[in-house]
Amino acid sequence: MKKLKIAVQDGLSEVATKLKNEGHEVIHFGDGGLHHVDVTIITGVEAEYEEMETQQMMKNGPNECMLIINATNLSTDQVIAAVNKNSDHMVC
Repeated sequence: MKKLKIAVQDGLSEVATKLKNEGHEVIHFGDGGLHHVDVTIITGVEAEYEEMETQQMMKNGPNECMLIINATNLSTDQVIAAVNKNSDHMVC
């Protein structure tokens, strides 16, 4: 499994701790932008209202992409599983 740089929003400390324990680099969402971040995990988003999927890829610069995970209605284990499922084949 590829080790990733992951931005995690406030309120998801259990997710952040588990990801750190798996060897990922975890930063606070909002600290210094999202350049060179592989995954961003957010919460508090109404998917239907915001027109956002639970998981979606987004361009993050000319040669980079980032997985965004909306953890609003997901358990910690579901979030970790989504990160691990996508860690080795992130393609924009």
